[in-house]
Amino acid sequence: MSFWSDLWHSFVLKDQTSTEKGYVSAVEQTELLGCKGIVSRELRPAGTVIINGEPIDVVSEGDYIPKGQEVRVISVNGNRVVVR
Repeated sequence: MSFWSDLWHSFVLKDQTSTEKGYVSAVEQTELLGCKGIVSRELRPAGTVIINGEPIDVVSEGDYIPKGQEVRVISVNGNRVVVR
């Protein structure tokens, strides 16, 4: 029985990812709030917007927004950036 127990424990991950150790699941980009950008990949409702020269993954409020349209960031919650 000890063989199987030792084998099992060799496969089990023992490290933990915690904020105390510096791990962050999503960096909140609150500086984007209120910024305007241009849709580079149509939002159905998710897509990509170019803000300050950087591509940002965003979602619209639920509406389809075509490529080339100007949008504004209305909400940032974790890594979820919402535009209108």
